[in-house]
Amino acid sequence: MSQVDFWSKNPCGVDGGFSQIIKQRYRMEPWLPQELRTIPSGLGKYLEVGCGQGTDSFYICSQLDKDDQYISVDYSTESVKLAASYVDEAKEYLNLNIIPSFSKGDALGLNFGEEEFDFVYSMGVIHHTPNPQQAIDEVFRVLKPGGKAKIFLYRRNSLKVGVAKLLRFFQLLADKSLSQERCIYNLMNKKKSGFFGSMFLECFGVPWMECYSEKELRAMFKNFSFLDIQPYGFNLPRVPSNEINGFNRFGYFYMIDASK
Repeated sequence: MSQVDFWSKNPCGVDGGFSQIIKQRYRMEPWLPQELRTIPSGLGKYLEVGCGQGTDSFYICSQLDKDDQYISVDYSTESVKLAASYVDEAKEYLNLNIIPSFSKGDALGLNFGEEEFDFVYSMGVIHHTPNPQQAIDEVFRVLKPGGKAKIFLYRRNSLKVGVAKLLRFFQLLADKSLSQERCIYNLMNKKKSGFFGSMFLECFGVPWMECYSEKELRAMFKNFSFLDIQPYGFNLPRVPSNEINGFNRFGYFYMIDASK
């Protein structure tokens, strides 16, 4: 199964209307809205690499200025179609200042000119590509001098990523024994969880899943003039009554804030 086939068959999150996907998204990551609000408005031209069903795109656009422009790309045509179909509901739900523009795109070869964007955002996407370094280099290429990026990548030696890697290893052993491909994923019958969404399908189904140490990330982002790397996210689901800060020294993401 190719990358595009997986994500088109399993758009990230849950199935349903916009209110359902946004509630599930920020129930799973209750710290994320707070972090998205730190993205500065009024910069001009924004790009999201790997928008999925567009949940973060819409949320960010509710915080931007009316003169800003927000472009969202995803490798999955089905995800792009779903994201575009939520525009009317998202307008009402979030009182959007601007409407994101959704289109198919490849993180390894962004279809934009050099130094075109003021800000690039990517959440949990680049580590699922066959060449994450190339994707990072593409982000650098399309950023204007002084442009900023906020990117989330899996953190090595975190509990959640370690469990996922172990489960994928067991599936690999089973595949070899049964002469099949992704046997556990196929047994799941492509069913999403109402609470976890596509998380377990992703664990067993995505073709690539990389993770990194801080040292490795500093080498991968070496072309950037400024770099701040912090561990974020929680290894177990948290259902707080209010939004929470996502900083966690044991988190399963690294949040990378970078400037060109």
